[in-house]
Amino acid sequence: MLPTAEDSLSNSGVKTMLNRLLKPLASRLGWLVLGIVIGGGVSWAWPSRTAVAFSSDRNDKFAVTTAMTGPTSEAVFVLDFLTGQIRGFALNRVANQYMWIYSRSIAQDFGVDPNKPARYAMISGLAQPQARGGAAYAPSYIYVAELSTGRVQPYAIPFRNQRGSTPIQLIPVPGLQFAFAEPRETE
Repeated sequence: MLPTAEDSLSNSGVKTMLNRLLKPLASRLGWLVLGIVIGGGVSWAWPSRTAVAFSSDRNDKFAVTTAMTGPTSEAVFVLDFLTGQIRGFALNRVANQYMWIYSRSIAQDFGVDPNKPARYAMISGLAQPQARGGAAYAPSYIYVAELSTGRVQPYAIPFRNQRGSTPIQLIPVPGLQFAFAEPRETE
């Protein structure tokens, strides 16, 4: 059977209708692909930053914070307010045991009377300490503040790759005096 004029009109109408529907869709699809390509290029070329989070908590007897000790490791540090001792423990994730133990008597660093209560606060933060005497340091500092003396004392964290059984001393670095120190209560 040969196509009639009526058939060619209806085919022409279908083609026109399809053309009208598909042309905007093709245009939108083209813009979508272009946006994906540009967005992918920008995200590939843009320098990435690693997300880093530290946590701290405290009560009236001690404070605890975490700090990075290496590229893929961190340690937990506990400051005992009653004794003025800070201890840190770094976990080896492969061996599931503590690799390093850190310690420091900070009461002596602040010159507080061991018979009177000290008021400490402790946090950690990123730092780039310079290696001294062949020693390497972790990319973090532990910052301790004591209210009655009005001092903030940072401590560098020595870094080593091998398990050690003896505690490593945290290294004090130059601290600062903050203005709102309050006098010690006398009893």
